[in-house]
Amino acid sequence: MKKILALVFFTVTSRLFSAAFFSGETGAAAQFVNKDSRGFEPAVFIDGFFTGQFNLSNMLSVRSEFSLRTPDMYDNGFTKDAAATFRINELSATLTRSFLGATHSLSFFLGHFEAPGSQQYIKRHLGVRNYSSHILENYLGQNGSLIYPLTGIGGSYSLTFKAHPVSTGLTISKDNSNFEDNPQINIDWHFATVSKLLTMDFLAGIGAPLYTKNSNDEDVYLLIDTLYFHMGLDLLFGNLYSVFSLYNRLGFEYMPIKSTSKSKTLEISDIYLFVEPRFNFGSLKIHISAYSIPEARLEKLMFIDDTLGVDISIFSDDKSIGKRNYCIGCDLGMSFEGKFFNSLEDKDLMEKSNVKVMPFAEFQAGGGKLKTALQIGITKVVDNRADAVKLHFGYKKDL
Repeated sequence: MKKILALVFFTVTSRLFSAAFFSGETGAAAQFVNKDSRGFEPAVFIDGFFTGQFNLSNMLSVRSEFSLRTPDMYDNGFTKDAAATFRINELSATLTRSFLGATHSLSFFLGHFEAPGSQQYIKRHLGVRNYSSHILENYLGQNGSLIYPLTGIGGSYSLTFKAHPVSTGLTISKDNSNFEDNPQINIDWHFATVSKLLTMDFLAGIGAPLYTKNSNDEDVYLLIDTLYFHMGLDLLFGNLYSVFSLYNRLGFEYMPIKSTSKSKTLEISDIYLFVEPRFNFGSLKIHISAYSIPEARLEKLMFIDDTLGVDISIFSDDKSIGKRNYCIGCDLGMSFEGKFFNSLEDKDLMEKSNVKVMPFAEFQAGGGKLKTALQIGITKVVDNRADAVKLHFGYKKDL
């Protein structure tokens, strides 16, 4: 089955590239890891994604996004069959019309659709360029660095005003499997705005799990006795060129507002919190990050390994060789395994901490950007632990 899906992926990709009215983005990354703390035992993992949009007319557009993640390719000899994870991130169709001083969009979708943290909503409706943190970067598209993975099948209506940089919308979707493996209906309100000193992408909504058994474990046709509130905020005070700016992410997935004895409770470990003050001194830039991220969100991140941590990034992105620009810098971070800001103790500074350094560089190449990073876990090297050294190569390109 996975081979068939992979064949479909590459077939669709080739057809999209040949389309006349097509735009999109593609990216791939390879991560090299030494698994042996005392010797050399390499592992190679590959992530990739492809996003494409057909503008079939002035009114109708069709979007698709696919992602691929492989297991250890070195262990599989690179040429052998490997059980890679192929995912359809998004399939959607959107009707767009302008009247009454606004642009109206009606979409029907399968998969992720403008989920909080992806910045897809504010990019599509307000034309904002990416303003996320580079330590949150991934190469899985909308299957990557999300505040929470709002996904399913559904429809969405949005309204973007022409006289003001404001967009708002309503989404109704059904997720076939929530944390209890039950289907769930979600109703969400989206709001985005951009100005010289503020960029905000906000979503909040209600989730209603659909049960087929009551509290006495008796079969019923349909039961809705629990409601959860969820939200995601992606916020930048200032702008990419301000001397000082502040980037923030905040969100959670399950806060019970109508609960029963079987309802999930909201814990500190379920809250996604990311704060990053940014200082721009012209040729020199400094970003200081502090984060507490649910463990389930770490799997898709390339440069964050633990749930709680701080990071300082010093870099310069105005260098050039000929007509090619490049960025060069270094990250220094400290993180804590399985810890959150309410559970950190003094002894964890020695027992649970991981200190790492990561020099990195980003170059223009082939119409896209090539990023390289060498991540060295200083604490892991001293303690002779595995996965102490990681080498990243990533490439992204607009199509």
